[in-house]
Amino acid sequence: MSLHIQMSEEAEAELRRDARRNQLSSLAASLMLILIGGGTLFFTALVIATEQPAEFIAYVAPSDNAAPSNSPTQQDLTSKATTPSSNVSPSVIVAVGAASPVAMAPVDLDVSTEDMGLSVDIDMGFDANMGEALGDGGSGMGSNSANGSALEGTFYDLKQTKNGAKTGITVQETEKYVEVLNSFVRTWSPAVLSKFYRSPTKLYASNFYLPSCDAKYAPIAYQCQKQVQPSRWLAVYRGKVRAPKSGKFRFVGTGDDVIAVRFNRKMVLEAGWCIPSTYEKGKGREASGRGDLGTEAGKAYHKAIKEEKERGHRGYEIGHYDGINHWNQKVGGFTAGEEFDVKEGQTYPIEILVSEGPGGAFGFALLVDEYDEEKGSWKFPKPHARLDLFRTNFSVPDKKEILKMLEETKCKWGEDFPPYNEDSLVWVAVP
Repeated sequence: MSLHIQMSEEAEAELRRDARRNQLSSLAASLMLILIGGGTLFFTALVIATEQPAEFIAYVAPSDNAAPSNSPTQQDLTSKATTPSSNVSPSVIVAVGAASPVAMAPVDLDVSTEDMGLSVDIDMGFDANMGEALGDGGSGMGSNSANGSALEGTFYDLKQTKNGAKTGITVQETEKYVEVLNSFVRTWSPAVLSKFYRSPTKLYASNFYLPSCDAKYAPIAYQCQKQVQPSRWLAVYRGKVRAPKSGKFRFVGTGDDVIAVRFNRKMVLEAGWCIPSTYEKGKGREASGRGDLGTEAGKAYHKAIKEEKERGHRGYEIGHYDGINHWNQKVGGFTAGEEFDVKEGQTYPIEILVSEGPGGAFGFALLVDEYDEEKGSWKFPKPHARLDLFRTNFSVPDKKEILKMLEETKCKWGEDFPPYNEDSLVWVAVP
């Protein structure tokens, strides 16, 4: 059985009437808009935009040879008095036959001074506003404020699961620790760390510059010191940065135990005591000390870097740098990683890993070296070079504040403060 519904004739007629009314209303509205528009254009063109023609009134000066008159007449110099208007051209009075100089007081205007003052005001205001927008903190492990330009840091404890159960990675167990780091730097996937304890606190770092200190400082900074012992932990900072200029760059730095940087989805730096990517099963302790000059593995690694024979680290350089005596002695100084190209204004993903293995001393520093196209060379590894501090806002580390912070938490250890260019480029972090 089918059901057929048909509209009545009265309903169809009413719909047709409504359609005609709507068409007529639309037509009337269109005509009205056309008339209004045309009237507006006419009024603008013929009334407002019409200028009064300039009026020249000649004034004829009396001749010196003319016969004297007892009743001299004064000639009307203006046709009529009018109110000045920006839309009316002024009347111009021209004296014919005679002219006399008119004395005017001199007016001195220092145009260059006026322009300079305007430029300075604009520039200072722009810098101040940009500085406030980007934020003014984030040294050390980072700050609690998510505002401004910074990379977001997440803290993991490898000794326990997210439920607090032991993982078997202890202070004495080096192999499993390095194995986890190796698995992570192969993909940089958060899934590799998903089973481990993660601090609920996030920190936001705008630079990576922390002298040797007690490794317990990191759990304190992430507000999980009651849950985490200061060993076998790591922190990963993620975000996107905008290149401040076009060119060729490379990261330079070190970490205790390790610092690694992945830029534009490629690991471009791996430095410190531990070199996770060199891990080989059964050689965990050896791999953890590949960067340490105090071990045979470390000496072999440094030799291979110098001879450009280290597979996976070709192009790396290791050299001494001012202000880092402790790191110069233990890990040979700073490590320069793989070069990369960027274009000004383009955005690139970046991830930075810092980690501590057995506990004790901990610290890191991350600078940036820019390739000099004219000289055809890098600044590093000259020990007196002044490299850029890698930073995402205009702030710079305050040595006094850092030492005060470490003293208050009873974490002060050493004072390795590498010098850097005070006017370092800013790699602005973007959402």
